[in-house]
Amino acid sequence: MSVRAVSHDRPAARGGPAAAPDASDEEARIFAWAEDVCGGRIERSAQTSGGNRARSWALDLRRPDGSLAEVFLRYGPPRPPGVEPYTIHREAQVYRAIREAGIRAPRIIAAHPEIQAILTDRATGIAEFRRLKDPVAGQAIVEEVMTDLARLHARPTEGIRLDGGADGPRIADHIRAEIAIWRAMYEESGRRDGLLELAFRWLQEAMPDPDGPVALVHGDAGPGNFLFEDGRLTALIDWELAHLGDPMDDLAWFSMRCVMEPVPDFAASLAAYEAAGGAPIDRGRILYHRVLVSTRVVVIRHRNVTGEPAHAIVSRALNRRLLVEALAEASGTAVSVPEPIDLPPTERADLFARVLGDLRDVIVPRSQDGQVVARAKNAAKVLKYLEACDRYGPALEAAERAALARVLPGGPAELGPGRAALADAIVAGRVSFATALEFFAGQAARDAQLAAGASGGIAARHYPAL
Repeated sequence: MSVRAVSHDRPAARGGPAAAPDASDEEARIFAWAEDVCGGRIERSAQTSGGNRARSWALDLRRPDGSLAEVFLRYGPPRPPGVEPYTIHREAQVYRAIREAGIRAPRIIAAHPEIQAILTDRATGIAEFRRLKDPVAGQAIVEEVMTDLARLHARPTEGIRLDGGADGPRIADHIRAEIAIWRAMYEESGRRDGLLELAFRWLQEAMPDPDGPVALVHGDAGPGNFLFEDGRLTALIDWELAHLGDPMDDLAWFSMRCVMEPVPDFAASLAAYEAAGGAPIDRGRILYHRVLVSTRVVVIRHRNVTGEPAHAIVSRALNRRLLVEALAEASGTAVSVPEPIDLPPTERADLFARVLGDLRDVIVPRSQDGQVVARAKNAAKVLKYLEACDRYGPALEAAERAALARVLPGGPAELGPGRAALADAIVAGRVSFATALEFFAGQAARDAQLAAGASGGIAARHYPAL
């Protein structure tokens, strides 16, 4: 979703847009539209990395008077009709809603009347917070982010309407609408998941109903989704999931993104938000929204069955574990986590080591192609996962079957049918919340053991303490 390092520079052909040779007709149309809107010719385009489903370009357009327009083009390729409301045109609604909020964010220039495409001005800076090694400078930037979130949350929401949202006057009305959206997105997959069933049931039953004004929330706030430059915040970006709701939702998102890119002092960040005029910190509501945040992320992974394999392995293990931990803390339920299984390497360990060594010591150092290097590193992660499956897989599967038998005595012996039967039992209320959560805590630990090599340091990270 966010702007990352720019790649794939290509100058425009004279008199035409800088579309790639294999660009679709629709992409060619939006490049021509960008020229019409900006009143110039595309002199340079650079497709950005990052983004979940949309495609993005940084465009330089030269006008007849010689001036240069530096803009950002977002495009959502056609997709089959579905329940998900998060489109580029909805993002345009968000940009219009934040225009007068007094925060650092890109400003919308235009939205295409037919195609899912928007133009915004182009913010400067980088998004990779982990690159910033000075903790004092890092904390100062984070506190600027918190100041802007406080301003956003203080903005009156009368008259703001976003596709898929609710119209109710209470925060709970909008939480309920968010749960309904994500539940529908999950169910649209046609594949049942016991952990998600448990999470949705808990979210419905434990939903808070606080007093206080409804806020417009960013919906994915935190490190990686803001830009900074020269020690200062330049823009909050990635507004795709913005919605009306609870300010504590954004603070929960912030803590989620701190798992991937920790901030120097999370507690001080919350204090800075409150000092800047943000809503009073409500620990219980942040814990509730951590469950909702984690549920959203697990739904995204559940729906994205064709994603990049290395990312899918790491993301699935991390985010299912975080959802279990969020459920346990928010509900006050104690769960036990099984110790990792210790087994000797198999006879194929040397083969894995040789291939991994070739990737690390030969292919990556000798390649000048950034895409080749990235693919090689991702392949190494997949190989580490496959090596763990070779070494631990049978024993972990046996442990899972035993755990299922304890929860569902007499149930299916095979893993697939057993997991489906557990999901059915959760929906029917035949398994208690605590029993089901204990099972999923063990499952998350088993998944984490298989993904540990591919995950690196992130395998040991958790939500920051509140």
